[in-house]
Amino acid sequence: MSKKPTIFSMTNWVSRSMVGFAAFVLCLSAAVASSSEYWLDVANNRVDDVKSALAQGEDPNAISPNGQPALMLAIREGSWGVYDILLAHRRINVNIENRNHETPLMYLAIVGDLKRAKALIARGAHVNRLGWTPLHYAASKGNLAMVKLLIADKAIINAPSPDGTTPLMMAAFSGSENVVNALLEAGADATTRNLKHQSAADWARLGDHTDLAGKLDQLSKKIMAERAAMYARDHPASAGGAAGMSGAGGEPSNGGNGQASQHSGQDDVKAVDIRPSAVPPALTPDKRPATTQSQSSDNSK
Repeated sequence: MSKKPTIFSMTNWVSRSMVGFAAFVLCLSAAVASSSEYWLDVANNRVDDVKSALAQGEDPNAISPNGQPALMLAIREGSWGVYDILLAHRRINVNIENRNHETPLMYLAIVGDLKRAKALIARGAHVNRLGWTPLHYAASKGNLAMVKLLIADKAIINAPSPDGTTPLMMAAFSGSENVVNALLEAGADATTRNLKHQSAADWARLGDHTDLAGKLDQLSKKIMAERAAMYARDHPASAGGAAGMSGAGGEPSNGGNGQASQHSGQDDVKAVDIRPSAVPPALTPDKRPATTQSQSSDNSK
């Protein structure tokens, strides 16, 4: 027969339970501490420690408290050894997004690491996506080699950001005439305007690239004149109405005084969470990792 529980046996059971609960709490605290240490390991390129954490079951797609996936934190901090370990993991998500809806390929497009960008695309990274794209980011830095890579991988040339800004506008703002020409040759439309009625020429003016702005203005006028002539030829009965089209896309958005709209300045760009002109501090040119490829020397200043 089983004995009835006594006050002593109950006390022992409670004691054992409390010890077990305390051990659970200690283990939980250790797990939290380990998680915090993991992000330090990623940020400081501690390859062996990250390898060990992954071997013990750490999620390669974990998100840091600041909203950065491990892969993107490694790019931002220049932890290339850790980046390569994470990318080699069989469960890595190469299209993971941070809290600003940016992807690893977008970060590499800013940094300019061509070799790793190629490898990431080979692993299935999306070149095209809704909103800001890797091509926007590469164009914003005037990185000709990265832009050519993305174009070769079928990047949408006139992809609109949430406010309608195109990669050509980003290239114009950077002042890189070589990137502007590469995008134009690939089919970029110089007459396109964003939701604030800004053209690529307006963006060049915002970046104080007046010569480039003038060239883009002239190109836009030529394109609009050609479109008007084609319309007049195909629709002779409404040729008078087509005449008004000829200047619609070639003049600056303020009515032709040669200056960008006061409403359009850089502050408008800063109103968007994900935009190339406001990259994370670790990705600015003066803080790029030593292995980062610099902006093409062919770029115009």
